[in-house]
Amino acid sequence: MIVGIISDTHIGYPRFYEDSIAQARQAFQEACDKSDLILIAGDIFDTKTPKFEVLAKAMEILSYGKKVDWKSKNIKGENGEHPVVAIHGTHDRRSKEMINPVQLLEGAGLITNTSDRMVMFSKTNADGKTERIAIHGVGGTTEDTIRQVLNKLNFKPVPGAYNILMLHQTITDVIPMADGISLDELPPGFDLYLCGHIHKRVVINKNGKKLLIPGSTVITQLKKEEEEPRAYVLLDTETNEIKFVDLKSRPFHYGEIEVKEMDGTYVLAELRKKIDSLINEKEEMPIIRVIVKGTLKQGVKRENLNFQEVYKDYEEKCMLQIDNELDEQGLKEKLDSLRKMYEQKLSVREIGIESIKKKLSGTEANNIDVEFLMNMLQDDDNIDLVIEEMMKKQERKQ
Repeated sequence: MIVGIISDTHIGYPRFYEDSIAQARQAFQEACDKSDLILIAGDIFDTKTPKFEVLAKAMEILSYGKKVDWKSKNIKGENGEHPVVAIHGTHDRRSKEMINPVQLLEGAGLITNTSDRMVMFSKTNADGKTERIAIHGVGGTTEDTIRQVLNKLNFKPVPGAYNILMLHQTITDVIPMADGISLDELPPGFDLYLCGHIHKRVVINKNGKKLLIPGSTVITQLKKEEEEPRAYVLLDTETNEIKFVDLKSRPFHYGEIEVKEMDGTYVLAELRKKIDSLINEKEEMPIIRVIVKGTLKQGVKRENLNFQEVYKDYEEKCMLQIDNELDEQGLKEKLDSLRKMYEQKLSVREIGIESIKKKLSGTEANNIDVEFLMNMLQDDDNIDLVIEEMMKKQERKQ
């Protein structure tokens, strides 16, 4: 059986909105054409409450799966399930009493949601033999609850089937310094451990366990490991062969420069040199990220270093991001705090919420429900409602 595997499409990602849609579409359509079964390992959307326009795009993409003649592939769910199987990720997750967007997609008949349950599929081959595959899904959860969730689900491999444990968590074998769960802690006996959440492609064999991380289909974090092309995966369950299939994704190049006690003119000159070295004239609007590190000459202030002219000069050549990490009092502490939140695998939105809560702590605005505020402000039409609700709360307080 050939299984197409996709993860972390982040449809609607605002910075590279069109890329997120085009690359999700290419990955899904090609995987459907080449596979007997499709697995999506979480974070279909970039936000927990995607706008209607984003939902419509995702539904249009996934509707391709309804056009595929799965019957001719001799694949069927043992309880009639649709052969596009997904779990929710951390970006799709909402509290239990609320509907998440993956559940909406299942309600529309576009996917089979296997979050926190197991589904079985079978395929009858040309020689008349029937192959069975069991997908044990664990929806994305917080790092401090994943062990509890696994214990409660108590998944065990189904005898006579190819068993996949599909989850969406931080794996410490891949990111050693992060809070997460190790391969050794995952239940034994599965043919493949499939994990989303991490945006680089990874294959690990450890203590008899085979871990596959497909990576994201769109660049989001602009980290060095995202320089490789975005991809989906084809898995052959008979041979256990894993093949990454590159997508037509926008090129991304990462670079760093480090200076020591230099003035702004020198820094800007070195920055331009680095950008020029990363640009390939044959590439159309690549993404370029350059981190500027080191120390400035005494008397030169970091905030006085103006990168606006650099951005302007390269605006028609690349999508540029410059990170100014030059010497600044307290910068290391800020980066360490952000790194810790990243390692906990909070989304950008969750990091923002935590930062706002800390800033409001100890002020008169300490009682503001930041989660409510962020949820409501995702839709422009809700702004008046937010103001009205906050005024009511203020009146009650008085």
